[in-house]
Amino acid sequence: MEKEIYVKAKSDSKIFKAKLGNLEVLEGDEILFETDQSQEVGYVIGNEYLKDMQTPEQEGDQNISIIRKLTEKDKERIAERDAEAKETLALCEEKIKKHGLEMNLLGAELSYDGKKLTFYFTSPGRVDFRSLVPDLASTFKKLIRLQQIGARDKAKCLGAVGRCGQKVCCKRFLKGDLESVTLEMAYDQNLGQSGSNRVTGACGKLMCCLKYELDCYQKAKKSLPEVGSEIKTPEGTGIVLSQNILKTKVSVELNKDKRIVEVDC
Repeated sequence: MEKEIYVKAKSDSKIFKAKLGNLEVLEGDEILFETDQSQEVGYVIGNEYLKDMQTPEQEGDQNISIIRKLTEKDKERIAERDAEAKETLALCEEKIKKHGLEMNLLGAELSYDGKKLTFYFTSPGRVDFRSLVPDLASTFKKLIRLQQIGARDKAKCLGAVGRCGQKVCCKRFLKGDLESVTLEMAYDQNLGQSGSNRVTGACGKLMCCLKYELDCYQKAKKSLPEVGSEIKTPEGTGIVLSQNILKTKVSVELNKDKRIVEVDC
């Protein structure tokens, strides 16, 4: 039986299942593939990724063919396409104003073969762009796709800078979506009580990096007594007030004199 792989498109994050053929690929490899509309860039994802994202295995969308793994020459071509896409933004802005649409244009992307042009925008509500699409298609002579994006994707599109001083992870190296980030992850790392400014990123949402070290924190916490529990220390019995997960220590308020001591665990 011919091996099948899952491919996630770089442009719209759509997931395809395709026949691999004789090509050897690893999870995370960037590849060039072809749909019935255009040639696109994507990357190989595994079954674990689908489970983490709670995405069902898709039986449809089989009409793609894998062309090859991306080469250095392909990457140069992609850079050229990115430059071409940027040149379309000014004219697209004019068309948006002409049609009186409430759209904030953020960026554009051209498919590998130059047949499909995607514009990314934000808007406070739904936008009826049915009159805009044919106008853009006749202007640029390409298949036009308009995609409304949210706060996280806006930061990715614009390439914002995070509190660490580096370009945001979603723009710099993350491929596709990260598993949902929750406030519980911040509390597991003793950050939830520090205020929203400590845990929100440039997009205004919880920082993606809260997920990176979560497993280490959760594993370390299992070896520490819970906050509020009573434990015995070399200086007497007391109540655990807080945990220092990285140092594997807890702060304890002693029952006999209410002193607070730090104890190794």
